[in-house]
Amino acid sequence: MLDTLPRPAGRLQAIACAGAVGGAEMAPRPLHPAQVATAVARYQAYQALREFRARLYGCLTARPDASFELCDAILCADHAVTSLAELSLAPEFRRGHGALYDALAAGRIDEEKLAALLTGTLPGLVDGDEGQAWVAEHDRIDDGLLDRALAGLPAGAAAAVREACARWRRLRFAIDATPYPRPDAECSPGRGHVHHDACRCDGTRKTIPGWEYQFTAAVGHLRTAWAALVDVERTTPATRTCQTARQVRNLLRRLGVAGTGGPSPLVILDAGYSAAALTAALAGCPVHLLIRLAAGSVFYADPVTWPGKRGRPGKHGIPVTCAGDRGQANPEPDESLTLPGTPRYGTVRVDAWRQVHPLIHGDRGWFAGWDGDLPVLRGTVLRVTVEYLPGGRTRPKPMWLWHAGPAPLSPDELWRAYLARFDEEHAFRFAKGHLGLTAARVRTPEQADRWVRLVMAAAGQLLLARPLAADLRRPWERQPDPARPLPPGRVRRGFPNIRPRLGTPARVAKPTRPGPGRPKGSASGPAPRYPIPKKTDNKDETATAPDG
Repeated sequence: MLDTLPRPAGRLQAIACAGAVGGAEMAPRPLHPAQVATAVARYQAYQALREFRARLYGCLTARPDASFELCDAILCADHAVTSLAELSLAPEFRRGHGALYDALAAGRIDEEKLAALLTGTLPGLVDGDEGQAWVAEHDRIDDGLLDRALAGLPAGAAAAVREACARWRRLRFAIDATPYPRPDAECSPGRGHVHHDACRCDGTRKTIPGWEYQFTAAVGHLRTAWAALVDVERTTPATRTCQTARQVRNLLRRLGVAGTGGPSPLVILDAGYSAAALTAALAGCPVHLLIRLAAGSVFYADPVTWPGKRGRPGKHGIPVTCAGDRGQANPEPDESLTLPGTPRYGTVRVDAWRQVHPLIHGDRGWFAGWDGDLPVLRGTVLRVTVEYLPGGRTRPKPMWLWHAGPAPLSPDELWRAYLARFDEEHAFRFAKGHLGLTAARVRTPEQADRWVRLVMAAAGQLLLARPLAADLRRPWERQPDPARPLPPGRVRRGFPNIRPRLGTPARVAKPTRPGPGRPKGSASGPAPRYPIPKKTDNKDETATAPDG
């Protein structure tokens, strides 16, 4: 009878039975595809940022450890950068304050290698996921249908049509200069009169003694506060056109080396740059130029000829005057675009005059001493008029733009692209107000060059860290729009939480003793003074004549 009773199951048998009964409930649930995609994207973003930091460290050829940690201190400081000495107190800078100044005085940066790194990495990231999604909704061109439609056209005409249709795949770059004020640094060489609202000279010419830096920044299609600073040069008097043309050529070369194929990029410049000189200097280059014109500029259509016409052939036809008055008499435009009810500007009208050329003088400016016949530079003049400005500001005068490039572009693309140029202004404001672009009170311009490039490298890391940053907003700050990326200030606020997972290629500082210092009784004498050049009587020009 005892044999017929059930025996108590052992421990292993009980566990096996329990696993057989509840195995379906205890098995891990499969991850959602969206969670997997998000985790993979974050991992790739971390890897891209680690690779960028490693390559950045390779661009620092002298004093690399102190320079790299100085860049990290810019990113992780819990305040706006206003002093170099305060940066030496940041935990990310593991050296003394003397090493910080030594990094700027004796450090070296491979400028070409750094510019190639920034150009090859950052332009495609400016739009971000939000901008790419917005572009995907608006890019409605069927490439297969376009190829079949252009099969019977000549190669040149087909290439021009493809270039005009590549609007959403075209990279945009803005070039502009910003001052580095050094009004009281009498021992700093190379200073000149640079444009600045805080005038220190007189009340009529808004200039201040200091240096000036001209930046090339990649801007996106979605209007944000982000712009990727990819190149910089310190300007010198009377060489603005040559420097700008050199920066554009370097940009094209670096994009080609990085393998960034596709349509020709669009370079946008504000008023103050010579449209005729830059068009002639970059003739034959695969680049589109969009330059704002000064009021009073005059362009001419081709002269009208007919068989049997006697006399000397004409060079200029009907003039097109860039006047501020909307009622100025001009010929009928070749193309007009009207956009009613835009959110920020009301009714927008864009008129285009195709195949016009400026009047060039061979005895002045950039064309002085031109070898051979003066070129005929054909392009498009656009007039943009809006109904009102945001914020109830006064209705502006018409804005005139000049476009020249390998193919004509639509007026809608051009006027919207010029508005994207203001994203570079936001980048300047953030770099100066938060990253301390002009906060370093260094003596020589070479030290300022190194500091400016370190700030550019820090801004590039913020762009790469944008998908990794959390929204650490203050209680009084508004919640950001989920359809738009986080602004640079909030990404910088969360960078100290990202950096520990990245690591640092910089080596740990070695313990040392203070140096002996200056020998007792020695004196180096007063530092040499460098007076700035005086202004001329012309209120809008410096002592050196402009280059065109």
